[in-house]
Amino acid sequence: MEDYDYMKLRFRLLSTALIIGLTLTATGCGSQAAQAVVEEESYIPVEVQSAAAKTLVETVVFSGKVISDQEVSIVPKMPGKVTNINVKVGDTVQAGQVLFTMDTVDLQKSVDTAAIAVKSAELSYQMTKDSLDSAKENLERQRALYEAGAISKVQFEGIEDQVTSLENNLKAVQLQVEQAQLGYNQAHDAISDMTVTAPVSGTVAALNVVVGQMASQAMAAVTVTQLDALYVSLSVPENIVNTLKVGQEATVIINSAGQKEIKGVLTSLAPAANQQLGLYPVKVTIENTENLVKPGMFAKVEIPTATKENVLAVNSEAVVLKNGEYVVFVVEEERAVAKKVVSGLDTGAEVEIREGLQAGEQVIVKGQTLVEQGSKVKVVGGSES
Repeated sequence: MEDYDYMKLRFRLLSTALIIGLTLTATGCGSQAAQAVVEEESYIPVEVQSAAAKTLVETVVFSGKVISDQEVSIVPKMPGKVTNINVKVGDTVQAGQVLFTMDTVDLQKSVDTAAIAVKSAELSYQMTKDSLDSAKENLERQRALYEAGAISKVQFEGIEDQVTSLENNLKAVQLQVEQAQLGYNQAHDAISDMTVTAPVSGTVAALNVVVGQMASQAMAAVTVTQLDALYVSLSVPENIVNTLKVGQEATVIINSAGQKEIKGVLTSLAPAANQQLGLYPVKVTIENTENLVKPGMFAKVEIPTATKENVLAVNSEAVVLKNGEYVVFVVEEERAVAKKVVSGLDTGAEVEIREGLQAGEQVIVKGQTLVEQGSKVKVVGGSES
């Protein structure tokens, strides 16, 4: 029994020693592996871009509202009860097309009355004219008798006075005819005004009348707009206005129209600032070939203000501030080399380098904030050449 216990104890001691030995061996191998990894990762990974000649365009971005260059609010010339509506919102109409009509029963009575007045005045005129013609014929006969001494001077002058009186009456009746005709024309025009037509071609943008209700002159009954004549209204500050000119192109983005970019042209530039805002009104006319853009939509407009061609440029993020100076880091023989630069036009995405850099140099554009002069780097992306 004692021999058995002794053997168990010996076995445990040998097992413990074996485990400790294996553990020490594993620990030593791990330390060597970790050291190798540290040595391998002693570089800084970076991305590079070759400095190259480019065309840089500086743009400014404004927000504005889409407005129709020709939007007409149609107000009836006379109030009346609407009897028929021929259009709905969204319809395309042509100039002269009937939009809606109003009741003409009462006005027709006025037209009929005016027509009777015209006929009465014309009849009176004709009767007066016939009387004048007869009086003139009689005057010529009496003139012959007066010259022959058959009638007295008093009698002849009385006939002359009668002719003069009839001539004056004819003039008065002629005026009555003209006044009656004017009344008829006005009554007839009033009936015509009960039919409201489109003064211009376009699209019905608003309809504010209902059959059976009164259309008044207090508000527009119909609004017609031209969707192919739209512009974006902008307001620009004084430090930008002198960089703009009529005729230059712009890029317009209207998210609600489902279009990413729309071509625009600056068509109007106010010479004076708005007194309330202190900003200069600008119009950018846009193309709307598919009629997706509607008046009232909001737009973002990008307008180029400066352009430089064939200038050395790099990614704007590549330029960093070190000790109060602007530098870029280039890769030379797997080392980061700092170069002082003089920058120029900055578009936000790219910046012009006037001095301190040569075309073709590999500029660090990612990881530049982590390196210092002489740091070991490894290019892991970009346009290394």
